Amino acid sequence: MIDKTQLEKILASEPFAHSGRISRFLRFVVEHTLAGRGGELKEYLIGVEVFDKAASYDPRIDPIVRVEARRLRAKLKRYYETAGRDDGVRIEFPKGGYVPLFQTRAPAPEGGETGPTIAVLPFVNRSADPQDEYFSDGLTDELIHALTKVEGLRVVARGSAFQFKGKPYDVRQVGEQLQVGVVLEGSVRRSGNRLRITAQLVNVADGLYLRSETYEREMKDIFAVQDEIAGAIAQTLRVRMGRRAPRRTGDNLQAYHLYLKGRHQVNRRTGCAQASATLRRR
Repeated sequence: MIDKTQLEKILASEPFAHSGRISRFLRFVVEHTLAGRGGELKEYLIGVEVFDKAASYDPRIDPIVRVEARRLRAKLKRYYETAGRDDGVRIEFPKGGYVPLFQTRAPAPEGGETGPTIAVLPFVNRSADPQDEYFSDGLTDELIHALTKVEGLRVVARGSAFQFKGKPYDVRQVGEQLQVGVVLEGSVRRSGNRLRITAQLVNVADGLYLRSETYEREMKDIFAVQDEIAGAIAQTLRVRMGRRAPRRTGDNLQAYHLYLKGRHQVNRRTGCAQASATLRRR
């Protein structure tokens, strides 16, 4: 995931330094996406918030956002061909949309071959209680984190993967948009202290399953099952698990659930008022 320092580096670079309007455009869409509000990034909102259009603005008549989006893509391309050629994370601005993608780059191994690339799509909450969504989102985050520790495996950042949350998708389109070879999708069903987790690894080239597993565990085994899923994926893709990173919450389940709930609320923050306040402070 891109951070503020990386964003400021891009905005200070030659392609952006003297383009105030394009810089404002990039900052707005990146900060919205990082705050979990990428779904709000529509042509009308950008026209009003970035280009100071009136409330009566009609994107069908005034194409300013589409025109500036083309300029933004061109400037990002030039930046990554020059000052940003070695950046670990790249911002991509796909055609037909305004939600930026954050593409993690890994050094190519010897021989010029690149390792497999994967996107972990948001696991679906199948529990009876809709409030358990925090847990399915948290499991997705933890799997993304675990897979970044797999040597030779390149993992799409959370912000890019979560744009598909709650939306119908075709894995082949996901693969093309995120530039990945495989997709991990699944669901979580929680009943009391019991968990039923289904995880499916899909080859985006043909839409066929590479692996499909169901894990039925006690809640106390959640840490182990996360590592088990990551290990199964590594085995299927024939890449090697790196050293497991220490957990921020230890193995304390109560602390873990509080952590997931807190992070879930942060990711769900919405509202244009907050975005406008942020821009005003800048």
